[in-house]
Amino acid sequence: MPIDLETMVRNAENNKPRRLILAALPYINNVPHLGHIVGSHLPADIFARYCRLKGYETVFIGGTDENGSSSEIAAFKLGVPFEEFSDRLHQEHRKIYDLFGISYDNFSRTTNPMHHETVRDFFKVIHDRGFIEKGTM
Repeated sequence: MPIDLETMVRNAENNKPRRLILAALPYINNVPHLGHIVGSHLPADIFARYCRLKGYETVFIGGTDENGSSSEIAAFKLGVPFEEFSDRLHQEHRKIYDLFGISYDNFSRTTNPMHHETVRDFFKVIHDRGFIEKGTM
């Protein structure tokens, strides 16, 4: 079954273009640095603001990636439980992006149960529509 691209990119009720913007989710193994801001978050923010000014239905998503061994190792080296470490670093990331005025509509984290549910549902949809197939490269 093909995806209806027109519905994805334009609201059928008001004919407004739709834009979903996602800034790369940084690992939480440390506080964010200027490279995170200028390399990912600021360009995505500029584009989101542009889309809003044009009247597009715009959703700008950011957050932190709490998966991966680098974050677990960082918590271990500090001698703190991973959940405590990830909570603290998630808040640090949020605070710094707020200081730069990054205009997220949703700032989340990969350990959020809603994130798990959304990824699972999205995977099911694209699998059921035949966009994923077993193969070799």
